Amino acid sequence: MDTISAEAKKMSGIIKTANWILNPTGMLVLEGIKQANKLVDTASEKGIDDLQAEVAKQEVRLQFELKQAKIAQELAIAQRISEAETVEIEEFYDLSGKVKAGVGIEEKSANIGMSGEGTRVSKRIYTFKGRVVIADE
Repeated sequence: MDTISAEAKKMSGIIKTANWILNPTGMLVLEGIKQANKLVDTASEKGIDDLQAEVAKQEVRLQFELKQAKIAQELAIAQRISEAETVEIEEFYDLSGKVKAGVGIEEKSANIGMSGEGTRVSKRIYTFKGRVVIADE
């Protein structure tokens, strides 16, 4: 029984190492989620005030990390643009909206209502061709 348990632990470690090698970004996200869950569980045991404070901290942290990821993405795109021979950028925009208005009249009251919604979709497609090679002189 102990041999099976030891071998299972060893195999689990090998699988975890392989996941880190093959998908480091996914593993970082997974570890971040595990850590956030531990913090929320710890705060929830202390009470609702601590739990709300931890959730607020997690939301701020998530917004900060999202902004950092967008900056890193833009820097990576800029790097690829500077290294490519030619770059094609296609941009698509779609703006759409709906408006509804209504009037309701009853014996003792009248209602007037209006509602609206809008959506904006933008998409950029980058196509990189070739690579600029700088030769050392």
